[in-house]
Amino acid sequence: MRAAILLAGMLMAGTAMAADTSGEDAKPADCAGETPIALLLCRDASLAATAEKLESALRMLTDEAGKAGEEAVAAGQRAWVQRRDGACPVAEADLADAKKVKERAACLARQMAERTKALELELAARRVPVADEPLTISAAAPQRPVPASGQGQTKPGAAKRKANVPALTGRWAKADPATRTPIDDCRTSYLEITSDGAFSLHDPRIAAFPLEGPLAPGEGDVAEGLSFGGEEGLPEGTLRLDAADAPRLDRLFLTLDQPDFGATFVRCR
Repeated sequence: MRAAILLAGMLMAGTAMAADTSGEDAKPADCAGETPIALLLCRDASLAATAEKLESALRMLTDEAGKAGEEAVAAGQRAWVQRRDGACPVAEADLADAKKVKERAACLARQMAERTKALELELAARRVPVADEPLTISAAAPQRPVPASGQGQTKPGAAKRKANVPALTGRWAKADPATRTPIDDCRTSYLEITSDGAFSLHDPRIAAFPLEGPLAPGEGDVAEGLSFGGEEGLPEGTLRLDAADAPRLDRLFLTLDQPDFGATFVRCR
């Protein structure tokens, strides 16, 4: 089962070679029948070497994740493939243009090198002994007391920024809901939402993670609770943003249905 999932992830990544390109007698025709990206990977020896490093990193992470985490690793790889294809589109006509081939190959090499590094960091994090830290924190932040009329502060506080989907962009660290104190390092354990709507949740201590995919916001308002997920391997959940007067003071509340998860996040610094 594990081998099948791993192989499927590598094939979707376009890193499985259709032919051996290491020998001098290897011919482009040996790569016939593949997608344009797979053809380019098959024909370019340097790309093939980069792909082999990616496959090796993916295989080691899958082995380390075990039965409980192998599907999460495969889902993360599928999500990465979609991002890679969007960043480095390769058309069949491009393969006949030497300049475009060089440009597309350079783009793919960057994407694969970055992905390999991310997989290696994830592997290293999983091999570190589990720290005695909470994995799940209540997503319900404590309510701030409102002074009675004529008591306490008389001046109104600064107006908050508008809470919208673009304001979710950035990397977030799990934090104590009462003190806003980060409890994760933002390198191996974090929530990240990119400007193009890619969602990525990492915690090497939780077998179901990493979770990656398109945010695909659904019903609701981000200030009250915005639903998301349910497709492309990303579980259903809710995001709520408490937008402060300055972005560095924002708090983000996340809940997931499966796996059952809830946490408060603050922006990484």
